[in-house]
Amino acid sequence: MKIQKIRTLRSTIVSKEHPYMKGVWTPNYDEYNALDLDCKEGIPKDINGVYLRNTENQIHEPIGRYHPFDGDGMIHSVSFNEGKADYRNRFVETEGFKVEQSLNKSAWAGLMERSGISNLPGWGAQGSLKDSSSTDVVVHNGKVLSTFYQCGEGYRLNPISLEQLGRESWVPIEGISAHPKVDLRTGELLFFNYSKHYPYMHYGVVDSSNKLKH
Repeated sequence: MKIQKIRTLRSTIVSKEHPYMKGVWTPNYDEYNALDLDCKEGIPKDINGVYLRNTENQIHEPIGRYHPFDGDGMIHSVSFNEGKADYRNRFVETEGFKVEQSLNKSAWAGLMERSGISNLPGWGAQGSLKDSSSTDVVVHNGKVLSTFYQCGEGYRLNPISLEQLGRESWVPIEGISAHPKVDLRTGELLFFNYSKHYPYMHYGVVDSSNKLKH
């Protein structure tokens, strides 16, 4: 097994005594590649594909009260091919993630705080939160789509390498909600969003080639 640390992000959190910042909730700031994982029982050669999961990791000292949904999204991937397995993990590099990394501090308050105390305009239906792209992850058209529960921009990654592919081009201005569904028969992606503006909710379909149908 070959283990390579890609980077460690610097945290500015003063204390991790918050119940959602310790134990199983302890934030992870390390990104790794662990290739050709050791497996005592062996991996059947006919298992080929990828297992994905997402987590949330607060990097900077929160503005006000903290909720675990506020943390930046991180994707974990285990890919299987010809009896071998590789592990990788990467933060989802959203626009909000990049801004806070450049500032080295939080710019947006979280879910438990009142609207209006964020330092910058936010995303989604609430209008003041950071799009952390941490809620849901699916694979559509051969790419990861990472989404945010309050309606965000939608971010794409390579499912094997977790290379960042940026914002999804077809996402409406109001964003898309987390938990879009992929029709396994047609390959279409079905999504909805919601906002404070008329008509308040939209429903959309993206075809198997990643083109917005309606």
